[in-house]
Amino acid sequence: MSQLSTLIPAYKPDHLAELFNGLRTQTFKDFRVVLSDDSPGGTITEHIRGGAFDTLIGSLNLLVVQGPRQGSFKNVLHLLRQWGSQSPLVHLHMDDDVIYPDFYRNHVLTHASAEVGATVSQRWLASADGRPAVHLPLPEFIDNHNERILAVGSDILFASTVPACQNWLGEFSNAVLSQEAVRRLQQASMQGLSYYGLADIGVLLDVSRHAPIGVIRDHLSAFRSHPQQATAQTQSFGLKCGYLAWMALALAAWREERITTTQAMQSIGITLNHCVQRYAGDVSMSEFFKLVETQAHDLSALHVGFSGFWKRLLQTDADSRDAVVATAEVALA
Repeated sequence: MSQLSTLIPAYKPDHLAELFNGLRTQTFKDFRVVLSDDSPGGTITEHIRGGAFDTLIGSLNLLVVQGPRQGSFKNVLHLLRQWGSQSPLVHLHMDDDVIYPDFYRNHVLTHASAEVGATVSQRWLASADGRPAVHLPLPEFIDNHNERILAVGSDILFASTVPACQNWLGEFSNAVLSQEAVRRLQQASMQGLSYYGLADIGVLLDVSRHAPIGVIRDHLSAFRSHPQQATAQTQSFGLKCGYLAWMALALAAWREERITTTQAMQSIGITLNHCVQRYAGDVSMSEFFKLVETQAHDLSALHVGFSGFWKRLLQTDADSRDAVVATAEVALA
């Protein structure tokens, strides 16, 4: 059994060479790689079969499987079923991001040295060509700390993210998950509210209720910014859910008394403002706007009302509804 599994929910072939090179040059070698090809027409599999990446993948323990082609999160869940608890640690590596040579070494060492639910390391915001361009900010309690590695508990984690709808933790690509974190990600909900749309920060908050998050203050990866990335698709269903998921996290955190009523109201106000700016004319959002207008003064009632709206909305898209289609491995030879 490998110590770590790298799971790649792949859709675009554009940056896979840099991704494979990042894996090939890791100083920690005890990992296996599973790539789920969700590309239209299996383009990625054909690239691999055709030898486009031979010099980069020759030393990798690589398995390619057919993706479900139902959306990005369905591809993640598909990979987690392929993983099947076959390693203590999991890295979900998005197909346009890159990790640097000591990424796995530092994350594995941090998991080994402390009882943590997941580890996250700092990352650069990179330009489209992958070059580091911007240092992404951290909250003061992290930035002003002298230690290189910190164990951050749930109280601080919730308070520093949910009230301001601020994700300083990052994305899947700069995190390594424990088996407990993966188990929670497969359910992706707190207090009966799905955190689909913010599954990356959602699972870190979720598992922090079980064990602290290990924060590594080294820049060990880069998050690539380019026009084709999901966050650039401003009218997409996924991005809409990304805004609404802050409301789900706020109500769940408030129900568990991890944030105050004032903090929950702040988060709801920010979410409402974002949604009004982007989706004021969207018919599917009319129920949400009415809920906030009529029930924001009573968070218990708002929790009930939003829960029903949220569940119905998530059933309208293949990526977020419950059913998943099983798929097979892909023969590369």
